[in-house]
Parts: sequence; C-alpha cells; structure tokens
Amino acid sequence: MEMPKVDFKGGNNIALKIPKFKYNETVNFYKEVIKLPYLGFISESHAFQFGDATLWLDCMDNYSQQDVWLEIQTDNVKLAAEYLHENHINRRDEVEVHENSEGYWISDPCGTILRVNPR
Repeated sequence: MEMPKVDFKGGNNIALKIPKFKYNETVNFYKEVIKLPYLGFISESHAFQFGDATLWLDCMDNYSQQDVWLEIQTDNVKLAAEYLHENHINRRDEVEVHENSEGYWISDPCGTILRVNPR
C-alpha cells in the first residue's frame, strides 16, 4: 500500500546551541554587532528576529562546540512519523524534552537536529 504524500516546510525556529564559554560573546555579536531585532530573554534563551524565523541562542553547559538545530513543519505529524520511519529516519526525542507537544525530534544523516512540528 502506498503512503499518502507528506509535505514538509521550513519552520519558524532556528536554535544555536552555544558552549557556555562562548555564550555571552555570541549574544553580544547578534545583539550589538549585527544588531538583529532583539525579542528578549525567553525560556532561558536570547531570541532574535531572523527574517521570518526566530533565532534562539541557547547556553549549553556541556557542549565544546556550537550546534545548529532547525524546525520543520508538516500538516500531519503522525503520518510524517510513519513516512520518516519507512525512510529509516529515527526519532531523536532524547535530545530535549517537550512535554504535551505533538512534535518530535529527528536528525539528518550528518547529525543536524530537526524539530518536526505541526503546521
């Protein structure tokens, strides 16, 4: 039986996971040097307007280098999960807990973390 078509699109969020020793310098870069519109300190992260997306700067105590996390959206997260599973893309929900959420985490083949959220 053929699976129904699943569509994905880029989401509204990009997260930079930044090592603690570079965090303040990086926040200053986006805030004072690049001067992106600052949205505030929200949920323990500095948030900036990044075009149509929000750029989240997250301080990570246990990271030695930065990491980029992306959001993708789909109309049916359950159907998308089946599609991804059939294409050998494993869930990565261990990376961060989002309780009471339909979304979930995956990664691309090179390890970039993506949040799959409902559109």
